[in-house]
Amino acid sequence: MTRTLDELTPLLQAFPEEERRLILEQAARYDRLLARLPMAGAGERREKPLAGILALNGASGAGQSYVMKRVARLLEARSITLPRIYLLATRKPRPDEGYKNPYIFVEAVEGGWRDIYHPETVYRQEDIYYRYQSRPGAENAILLSDARLARERIMYLETVIPTLLHIREHTIRGIPAWKDNLRIVYLAAPDGYEWVYRLLNREAGKLVEEGYRRTLLGRLASSLDDMELAAEHRIPCVLNHYGKAEQAAEEILSVWGLGVTAAARENPGEAKGG
Repeated sequence: MTRTLDELTPLLQAFPEEERRLILEQAARYDRLLARLPMAGAGERREKPLAGILALNGASGAGQSYVMKRVARLLEARSITLPRIYLLATRKPRPDEGYKNPYIFVEAVEGGWRDIYHPETVYRQEDIYYRYQSRPGAENAILLSDARLARERIMYLETVIPTLLHIREHTIRGIPAWKDNLRIVYLAAPDGYEWVYRLLNREAGKLVEEGYRRTLLGRLASSLDDMELAAEHRIPCVLNHYGKAEQAAEEILSVWGLGVTAAARENPGEAKGG
């Protein structure tokens, strides 16, 4: 199921005419970029990694959290453990967020960052593997201890495409560039209208707020910038069709090398491990 312009139009009415035109242009750009991305498939066969980083990113509204819940269930059914690399984040937590949900929320203090939920914990510069700005006014960081652990076992990381590409290609804090030990998947809605509809319809009642509309416009623009990089670097893309999150989850696992082969379907014991 995808959306039509008629379905999208009522949501666009909250925006000034110039912004409505911009949003429709962004939907068209999304479709052009999507055509450049290599599509992943559940039938792909990749070797299961012994260590390294498995990463997921996607356009705002693509449904990452929803699909990752399906990924987690599939991994649990196959007795595969995939610990998460929790980013430090300086933005304020939202009402439904908390410690490691989805970040370790911190505030700047002299010489480092303090965990706002566990004030006795302060992260110093020497604790940081990589620090970056995820969006204006918000910083994130990957802990050095997590990066070291990922050299020994597989771990999951969810962050922006520029950061993933940077750590894949550069030696940082003595840790070699990840290269093929970092497997990235880009999650996308199946077309531009569907992408815009999901993002605008998420909290449609707030579209009357000018500040919220500005935030959405920023998310649309930053998503397309990341998508451009994903297309340029030929990152495998998984489409999250409406009602088919399970299929998207299987395709993500296949790209990561954790998918179920035909032999494993006949002999479920083969899928165990991790």
